[in-house]
Amino acid sequence: MARRVPQFRVIRCAFLLILTALPFLSGCSMVKSESDVLGEYELRAERGKIVLNIAPDKSFSETIYWPNKQVESRSGKWLWSQNGISFDQLWIPSEFAPDYILQADASAKANKQPKYTDPGYWSIRPERHWGTVTLSIFPDADLNFKMVKRFSQ
Repeated sequence: MARRVPQFRVIRCAFLLILTALPFLSGCSMVKSESDVLGEYELRAERGKIVLNIAPDKSFSETIYWPNKQVESRSGKWLWSQNGISFDQLWIPSEFAPDYILQADASAKANKQPKYTDPGYWSIRPERHWGTVTLSIFPDADLNFKMVKRFSQ
């Protein structure tokens, strides 16, 4: 019986070590701090790029680089709550949306419903992927804003 106690301790320590290391080994974790989302992000698609700046003063700006080389800027307010960030008027134009979103928008228009590709309210749970903060817009298409520059408060 005396031999089992040390074995149990070794197994228990190994188990606790594995549980502690799992979040780091997966490379993905939820962002839990408002200050961790402050920065500049890029969303790249075949047809252009959107640069999103999330500022400490609770404002955001987005610059849309269209495929035809035009540039459009917009701004709004953001709010942090329950480990998520929400934007009052974020715009992801149809040029950046995957086909399944374009199909949903087509039926929304026929049913007089809001479209995903219209400017509007977005609520997102930021994640950290291998050290980079990401804001997943259309996760099934792996379309995300990725932080390229961190701001400090």
